[in-house]
Formats: sequence, C-alpha cells, structure tokens
Amino acid sequence: MRGITRVVWIVTLAAIVGVMTIPALAQEGYKLRRVFKVNDIRRYKMVMDINGEMKMGENSMPLNMQMVMTYREKVAGIKDGKATVHTTIESTKMYMNGQEFASPMVPDMSNMVITTIIDERNKVHEVKGLEKMTMGAPGLGGMNFGAGFNTPAMFPEDEVKVGDTWETEVPIPNAGDFKVTAKQTFIGLEKVGGVDAARIKTEVEIPYDKLMSAMAGQMPAGTPAMTGTMRLVSFTLYDLATGNILKVDGDAVMSLQIAGGNPQAPQGMQMNMTMKMSLTQVKDEKSTGK
Repeated sequence: MRGITRVVWIVTLAAIVGVMTIPALAQEGYKLRRVFKVNDIRRYKMVMDINGEMKMGENSMPLNMQMVMTYREKVAGIKDGKATVHTTIESTKMYMNGQEFASPMVPDMSNMVITTIIDERNKVHEVKGLEKMTMGAPGLGGMNFGAGFNTPAMFPEDEVKVGDTWETEVPIPNAGDFKVTAKQTFIGLEKVGGVDAARIKTEVEIPYDKLMSAMAGQMPAGTPAMTGTMRLVSFTLYDLATGNILKVDGDAVMSLQIAGGNPQAPQGMQMNMTMKMSLTQVKDEKSTGK
C-alpha cells in the first residue's frame, strides 16, 4: 500500500509539473493594435461613483456623488495610418445622495463633439472640441488642450505575453515637460460576449504639487496651492482583434490639500475621496452616426 501511495504521489506531481510547465513553454505573444474602419461606431456608458469627505477648518461634509455619461465614437476617416474619431457626448447626469442635480462645476456637454486623431498604438496626436469644458472655469477658456488630453496608455511596440509589463509616459496639456507614467501589465485573455479579449492592468499616480508647479503659468491668478496624490488602478478589456475597448473597471484614491488664504477657501480645504469607475460598451440604437 505504501508503494502504491508513493506511485500515486509521483504521478500526481508529474501531472502538476506538466500543467505548470507546458503552457509556459508554448506561451504565445500578441501584438496589440487598433484596427480602424471608416464609419465604425461604438457606444459606451460610463458610471463614476465618488465617495469621501471634504474638510474646511473644523467643519466637514460627506461627499456622495455619481456621474452617468453616455457617448458614441465614430471613425470619420483614416489618413497616413491615423484615424479621425468623433466622440459625441449624448448625455451627462449628476446625482448627489441619489438625487439628480445640475452641478455648476460641470458644464452641459450634451451633443458636444470631440475630434481625436489617434494611431494604431493608441497614441493621441491631436484633440479638438474641448473648449466647452472650460466655459465654467474663469481663466481656463484659452488653454490649449492638446495631444495629452485623455490619452490612453499606449500599446507596446513589440509583442507581449501574459505577465509582461511596460510603461507609457502620458503628457499633460499646458504642463511643459511634466508627464504621468502609466504602468501596464498584460494580465491574461478571456472571453467577452464570445470575443477574445486582452485584460490589461493600468496603474497611475499623479502628484498634485508637481502638476500644479508645471501648470503654474496656465492657471488663473489667485489659484491656491494644491498638494496630495491620486492613485488609479484600472482593468481594461481590449478586443484582441481590433484593439477597441470592451469594458473598463477602475478604482482611484485621492487625497488633496488646498492651501488657505484664498477667498474661496480662506481656511484651507482637505478632500479625501475614493472613485469607482465602470465603462461598458452598449448597443447603438441609432442606425447612423453623427
């Protein structure tokens, strides 16, 4: 009996080693790329939940907000390997403690169209149409939002295998040479509605003191100093065949201190927030795009 037990253990161990080793030896590499098609349309719904606390002096106020946005992307044209993508924001709704409200800090972006020039590695070369976003912020209307706005972390130049990591430097508009470094990890493959998808983890940390210093010349006079950090971790599912986003889930933690001495915040302010974001591709109910 003891001999039989030993044989069983040897066979079991050999099987485990085989399962662990064979896939590693045969692991396939993937070249992640965007594949554009003129008139291709995708529609997305984004939900962002924000919870936290805002303190000013001895007073504190809880924050419980939600933003729900739907938008459509249409590939309007392709030239020199770059696609012109029109993003139309269909609706934006804000909720506070479950009740819808109109925030003075968020302009009405309904039917706003953003034009983006993007290449197959997800690098954004130009952005137009963001002027409406700055209308509610005095002094920011003349800012030149450029290639850095909303730049997704790029796909790597070479093939990647499951477990590989790479970094992308994301430029920030009007911040000189300041860039945010995004670390990405190829987590694995999975099926999404019958589609083969690559799950990519993205990690980003933004230091507000360095960001504010880099943007000093672009901020309105009297803007108070800000310190703190925001850390973001997100998981994105990309269609392996086209590179299009199928789904995103992300969490962010923000700790922000705003210096006092400003009429809007004479005692200084501290904000501690957590943000949970989900983005899903939804059915396009319109037969033609804008």
